[in-house]
Amino acid sequence: MAEAGLQTRRLSRKFVDEVAAPWLFLAPAALIFTVVLVYPMTYSTWLSLFRWDGVSPDKTWAGLGNYVELFTRNRVFWIALKNNVAWSLLSLVVPTGIGLALALALDGRFRGSAFFRSVFYFPAILSMSIVGLIWSWMYHPSLGLLNQLLETLGLTGLERNWLSDPKIALYSVFVAAAWHNAGLPMLLFLAGLQTIPKEVLDAARIDGAGRFQRFWYVTFPLLRETTMVVVAITAINSLKVYDIIYVMTYGGPANRTQVLGSWMYFLTYNHNEVGLGTAIAVILFLLTLIFAVPYTRHMVRSR
Repeated sequence: MAEAGLQTRRLSRKFVDEVAAPWLFLAPAALIFTVVLVYPMTYSTWLSLFRWDGVSPDKTWAGLGNYVELFTRNRVFWIALKNNVAWSLLSLVVPTGIGLALALALDGRFRGSAFFRSVFYFPAILSMSIVGLIWSWMYHPSLGLLNQLLETLGLTGLERNWLSDPKIALYSVFVAAAWHNAGLPMLLFLAGLQTIPKEVLDAARIDGAGRFQRFWYVTFPLLRETTMVVVAITAINSLKVYDIIYVMTYGGPANRTQVLGSWMYFLTYNHNEVGLGTAIAVILFLLTLIFAVPYTRHMVRSR
């Protein structure tokens, strides 16, 4: 009997140590994750199946009607989707390319390197709202720095109403966003460059490889993991763009700078179309998974 009781206690302790204890440690984080992330996502998906103004107690079941309306009858949704695609493609090229170029230029130790790194990273620590306000003043048609500079240089023919012209408003806002967004890729690429063995670059130099050849055949392939991180973060952030659009153009002129995030906000809070707004939120989530899932799988496999 004593041996049976001892064996039972051992099994109980083993169960607690190997099965129950890990779940107990995970419980606080799992609870926070559920309350902060899982529940809002589930509730938003549920709301996207109803027509609701956000105020009245009654909701009207719509099924997939909100999604059908977005894709078939909501003209601004297609403008916003097209703008999001253009924004994402530009984000993967411009701030990422600028960040890589800055990282290559600032790699290594030389006089003032820390200062220049801080200067180029500084815009990234500002909020997008602050960046939007700064650049809105720079784009002011009569008092802004850009048009005044063009006038001083005698290039008055290039002066524009940068945020009022439907053809260039979105790209004007993107320039401001790129100024802000180049800092993080620069920092990540700098960290990646620090992991490349100097012996490999020295060997390529001794073999007669030029600067471009060393970058293309040695440095860039060794930055593969860093590049994947930068691309994934940039793509996901570009899909979530909202605040700088709201501050600089408010979606105008004539909805030409709307993106999915801003149009979701306007539908939900300005037009009281909560079902349509949450349907856009679900679409944004699914678009984000296109980048997040392959990135997560790759990172798990690489470990």
